[in-house]
Amino acid sequence: MSLAENIKILREKTGAGLMACKKALEENNNDMEQAVVALRKKGLADMAKRADRATKEGRVSVKTDGKRFAMAYLGCETDFVAKTPDFIALADAIADYVLQHPEIADYTADEHIKSMIVEKAPKFGENTTFKGAYNWVAADGDVIASYVHSDNKKASLLEMTATGCKDTEKVHEIARGLAMHTVGMQSMWVDAKDIPQADIDKELDIYRTQAKNEGKADEMIAKMLPGKIKKFAKETCLLEQPTIKDNKKTVADYLAEESKALGCELKVVRFVRF
Repeated sequence: MSLAENIKILREKTGAGLMACKKALEENNNDMEQAVVALRKKGLADMAKRADRATKEGRVSVKTDGKRFAMAYLGCETDFVAKTPDFIALADAIADYVLQHPEIADYTADEHIKSMIVEKAPKFGENTTFKGAYNWVAADGDVIASYVHSDNKKASLLEMTATGCKDTEKVHEIARGLAMHTVGMQSMWVDAKDIPQADIDKELDIYRTQAKNEGKADEMIAKMLPGKIKKFAKETCLLEQPTIKDNKKTVADYLAEESKALGCELKVVRFVRF
């Protein structure tokens, strides 16, 4: 991809100015991810527009047989193609195949999926790529819920433990609501303890650089860092995020209330999203 094209993409992802994006890309050998980091260090990138939150065209398809859930993402270049019957049928066919083959370790490397795309892609007249897939089955006593956004480009699966819960309909309602939350709030991890150390180190490096550029003393920076990481966790971790309906209540608070009302323990085990 050309520098000009990457500048346009980087501006959309970060909200930074034209020249700032151009300089960031040039200084980082046209590497998009590193350019985003460079802009954030300079305080020029909007945290809410991080590169990993960019939305590409395509379609997510979710299938279930009542026990297993499969979610697959098929990408394309334009929204027009993503809405065509043939493209929708291919995305659904891939999801069905994923559902029927839980034994496959890496769906992106599966030759059958590749052949399905190669066969149909010429009709679309666009670069068509398989972004990935998941095949989940719930553990005993757990429930899995899915959510697909109205644009069919964003979706999630969420598994929740519901030990001792008799109102299964309510439990599924709660799980689906949380699956929708992960899409709407762009959750990245369940809890703060799930954040990889590499991501924490990356954020700390960015905060230190920002603070130094602002002329803050090392002693003051050291005192600020724990609070910065705590804020990062509140923005990215499901349980620490505010609920969509009440921003004064965290998801953890909401689950505690619902657990008490149902007389059982509700706990989010995992989630994935596109």
